[in-house]
Amino acid sequence: MILKRKSRYLLAEASVPLDLSDKRIWDELRGAIAKFIGEKDYADSNITFIKQTDPTKFLLRTSRGAEKKIVLALCFVKQINSHEVGFYTLKTSGTIRSLRSLQNPT
Repeated sequence: MILKRKSRYLLAEASVPLDLSDKRIWDELRGAIAKFIGEKDYADSNITFIKQTDPTKFLLRTSRGAEKKIVLALCFVKQINSHEVGFYTLKTSGTIRSLRSLQNPT
């Protein structure tokens, strides 16, 4: 039996520029998300940083069904690396391709 992994992709924006490719900042964000949704739900969500599209926007991948918890947890994160920050989820989708229109509008 072959099971295909079902994922959801989130395009999110920070209120201040963040470099999530820096492991320390990404680890702090993951820890803050885990604090709000709990360790079990965090492990089930299988959240992964995909890429930074500009200094404030980034893509995350999560398991299908966990995207609502991740969106809610991002709303509650108010501080990263001792700096005030707010996160906004712009769009959730099943494919990265559908998020491209919001990444770089022409």
